[in-house]
Amino acid sequence: MILRIIFFLTCFFQLSALYAAAFDFTPFRVRNLMPTTLVRTVAMAEPARLVTAGGYKVYFDLDLASNATTGGDAETQIHLDGETLQETLGVRYGVNEHIQIGFDLSWVNHKKGSLDGFIDDWHDFFGLPTGDRDDLPENDLSYRYQRNGEELFNIDDSVDGLGDLRLHLSWQLATSKPVATALHLSLKVPTGDADKMTGNEGWGLGLSLAQDYRISLGDGAMASFWGGIGGSWLEDGDILAEQVENWAANAWLGAGWSPNDRIALKVQLDTQTALYDSELEELGDPALILTLGGTIALTEQTFLDLGVEEDLAVNSSPDVSFHLGLSHVF
Repeated sequence: MILRIIFFLTCFFQLSALYAAAFDFTPFRVRNLMPTTLVRTVAMAEPARLVTAGGYKVYFDLDLASNATTGGDAETQIHLDGETLQETLGVRYGVNEHIQIGFDLSWVNHKKGSLDGFIDDWHDFFGLPTGDRDDLPENDLSYRYQRNGEELFNIDDSVDGLGDLRLHLSWQLATSKPVATALHLSLKVPTGDADKMTGNEGWGLGLSLAQDYRISLGDGAMASFWGGIGGSWLEDGDILAEQVENWAANAWLGAGWSPNDRIALKVQLDTQTALYDSELEELGDPALILTLGGTIALTEQTFLDLGVEEDLAVNSSPDVSFHLGLSHVF
């Protein structure tokens, strides 16, 4: 196991050979892409340091999740086997030194698995549990749920469409070289399609508090710790409306180490309360996601995030997710 971790870190460090002149820590923008959770997403982790007055930050994220779980009881059956790809364009603008506005707009694609063999090898390589994956067909798409004999959703052909729009308003409560605190308000606008499970056609409102703390280690090295807590109100919408929880809480906690101005290694935990009232783990259990990876500074103002997400609370988030985020500050 130790040799495998060393191998992964060595490959990651090789990517840092690109030139860069500065580095900045930000949390992983983790999204729970379980299809029933994606349509009722709570606010994701936001930085504690806002964009400077008059400045812009633009980012493009690719998140690919492999879902592989099945469960049921006497009244309900759920089967989530497939891949979900979410592409997100985000913009943040510093109105002044205290206020930031922005938006996130995504495109969602539910499709047949293409990485099942690779993920099986990944689990074997790192000695990770496979859950229900061994009992499911490879490279399939089947998102379906039945309750009391009624089929409430069923997606077995590839679908894609516009996801929900999120509007953001943020306040910089405090900032200094070592410590920063910010308050984030987000509005979920129902631009997604419930029939395609790219949204639930319901509104949402989220409020979160983020903080980070940075420590200089000398010789250009730095460590950073960040965290946040949030709460969301989510409208019933058109997917499993009779079982939804209208209030949800989430939190994140992360740490990072940068040996120079080119690269940082990061680890982050994200958790959220259940979004549905159900005895099934896939719907009624809280989620806990571990993300490992880092950030590479491609230029002084351009950064590449790479991360792998694992479900520590099995069946309440995707089995494995991969995150790639490219951001540029203007």
